[in-house]
Amino acid sequence: MNKWGYGITGAAIAFTVGLVSVGTAAPTEPGTEGDPVVTRSYVEQVRQELVKLIQAAPQQPSSPTSTGSTTSYTVEKVTAGKTITGMEGTEFIVRTGQVKAVTPGEDYTIPDLTSGTSMPDGEAVPHDHLLLIPRADGRGLTVTSGKADIIVRGDYKVQ
Repeated sequence: MNKWGYGITGAAIAFTVGLVSVGTAAPTEPGTEGDPVVTRSYVEQVRQELVKLIQAAPQQPSSPTSTGSTTSYTVEKVTAGKTITGMEGTEFIVRTGQVKAVTPGEDYTIPDLTSGTSMPDGEAVPHDHLLLIPRADGRGLTVTSGKADIIVRGDYKVQ
């Protein structure tokens, strides 16, 4: 045999060995451990496990339970005769309109943080004063005539 014969024979043997090794490395049948097939029953099992995990997670309320709740300031337009009642920690700033303080009794007041005074029931509320509702006991503001723009931060109800 000549030089070229050995070269061609060697190349053919190397090519054949390469094909055989690749053929044995690749799985011949789908569904074996090397090439798993995802079946419908497996997908359903994983889906049921995910549903159980989701149902076990604590549920968050989708909306606040009061009429209004905000951690930033919002403007509430209140008409005459309506009362805006704050919950604990609610802040009010009257921008326009005639508004009076509403408290559940004589011994209760609404702190006016701007002037450093306390406002008893029925007292007229000055514009641009920051008022704080200390407890959720019915304290709030009533619009006496027309409309009032009241800036609110916290939980509140308009009745």
